[in-house]
Formats: sequence, C-alpha cells, structure tokens
Amino acid sequence: MPYAEYDQGSIRYEEKGNGEPLILIHGVGLDHTMWNQQLENLSESFRVIVYDMVGHGGSEHPPGPYFLPQFVEQLAALMNYLNIEKTHLAGFSMGGMVAQAFALKYKEKLKTLTIMNAVANRTEEQRKAILTRVEEVEKTGPMATIEPAIQRWFNPDFLNMQEETVSRIRKRLQTNDPNSYLAAYTLFATADTQLWSKLHQIDLPTFIITGEHDVGSNPEMARQIHEKIAHSEIMIVPNMKHMLPVEGYEIVNEVIRMFIDKQIISVK
Repeated sequence: MPYAEYDQGSIRYEEKGNGEPLILIHGVGLDHTMWNQQLENLSESFRVIVYDMVGHGGSEHPPGPYFLPQFVEQLAALMNYLNIEKTHLAGFSMGGMVAQAFALKYKEKLKTLTIMNAVANRTEEQRKAILTRVEEVEKTGPMATIEPAIQRWFNPDFLNMQEETVSRIRKRLQTNDPNSYLAAYTLFATADTQLWSKLHQIDLPTFIITGEHDVGSNPEMARQIHEKIAHSEIMIVPNMKHMLPVEGYEIVNEVIRMFIDKQIISVK
C-alpha cells in the first residue's frame, strides 16, 4: 500500500497506467476504492492516481474541524511527492468541491477540470436538509444515515443486481472513523458557500456532469456551475442518481476520456 508523506502526515494512494496524469478525488465518507472501475479502464490511456482525502481511509486523520485549504494542500503535496507538475483533475461530490478550490488556487497545476455530481449554491431548503443530517450524525453517529444515503445514491435495479458493489460501499461507510467523518461531513454541508462567489474565476477547460435523478447534487446545480464557469461543458446523464462513477462507470469513463482527448488535440 503506497503512502505519500508530507508535513501533515501520510496520504494513502494508488496509481496505474502511463501517459498524462489524471487524479480522481472521491466523495465524503468514501475512499479511493470508489474509483476502481476508472483505475482499471482509464489507466489504459492515462497515468491514473486515486487517493484518500484528509480524514478518510488510510490517509491522516487530524482532529476537526476541517477546512477546504487542508484538502487543497493535501492534493498539492501528493502532486509534489509524485513529481507531477500538471494534471487532469476530476472530483466527485465533496471531491468536486476540493477540485474547484484547487483550481482556484493552483490553476497552473491543472490541464483540465472535471466536476462530477457536485453541490453548488444550495437553496435554504437544501441547506436545512443537509444540516439536519449533520446534526443526526453528531447526536447518534453516522450509522443511522448510511441506509438512507445508499437509497439516495443508487437506482433500485442496481441495488438488487450489484449487491457486492453496494456492500463494499456500505462497509466503507460503516467503518469510517466517526470523528473524522463528522468533521468532513460538516465541511461538505457548508463549503459550497465558500466557492459559489468565486467559480467565475475558473477559466480552464472544465467538464460538468451529474445524474438526472441525483437529489443532492442535482442537474440545476450542475447548470448553475456551467453558467458560472466560462467555456465549460455540461452533461446530465439520464436515469442516473448520485453514485454515477460506480453505477454509470462505462459512461463516465467514456466521457472523461473524450473530454480530455479533445483538450489534448486542441493544444497540439
């Protein structure tokens, strides 16, 4: 199990393939293994790197509260450790927030940005719903929120036909460190307010994608991000819910490859 060391601790990561680097950032409560299908497939074209964010999986678990700059500097440290000057970057859900924050601070380190199933500009009702879940986690621990999350994230047919995959996601959620998860989930519930007013500053090739039936990171949010980021592209995947990289991995792999390849060709 490879680890990158930096001044804040260690970063658990995996990499596979050759070519231009592509770093993938997982969502809150998950870890690098959510990208298994991307690691296998996209590594045929790119040097794919996946890792565990601060407070997740095998990476460092500092005490909370957590702040977006911690996650941004963790990624910068990983790139430095791996001698990567510029990369393609894709972030899912909370990872999409981290990717946006990274693009705002370290534009020179990025070739392209993919924002996947990400939250933006929550309404008052949406904010109230996520903060209610934060309160529930704080009072009773994360266990009570796991099954509702699974139901929000996957379509019923996928739940029935891909029990092994769903069980792996469920186990990941069940084995999170409670304090780290609460700190990360609290950040996830509030960080979109820090990013929204700055999104127009992102001016590198950006691809925005979400599922048609994603409740928490809905198509309207994706459209708003698209409107904020000049020259961005957007895709709403029909009949998909939140866990698009897992349930819809074939679509995700294809469109990420096409988007990056198009940018590479345009530069040449």
